[in-house]
Amino acid sequence: NKYSNHLAYVFGKGLVAALVFMDSDGNPLSKTCDKISELAFQRGLLVVHTGRESIKLGPPLTITDEALIEGINVIKESTKQIIGR
Repeated sequence: NKYSNHLAYVFGKGLVAALVFMDSDGNPLSKTCDKISELAFQRGLLVVHTGRESIKLGPPLTITDEALIEGINVIKESTKQIIGR
């Protein structure tokens, strides 16, 4: 809800998830995904930007709770820094 003007959907099944970024007109925000993915990588988190409007997350099944929370925080802070809220 915090980034509803940019983050259109969050899909997930098990540990695999996708963050879909679109503007209010439904246009893909590919450059935003590029920037968030790059910043997350600089902070030590590897995500997959599909080249359009989504960032895919797929941690290993053996990930610890602490590592999962750390990864979520990296995504959250990277998104916050790029979108600016």
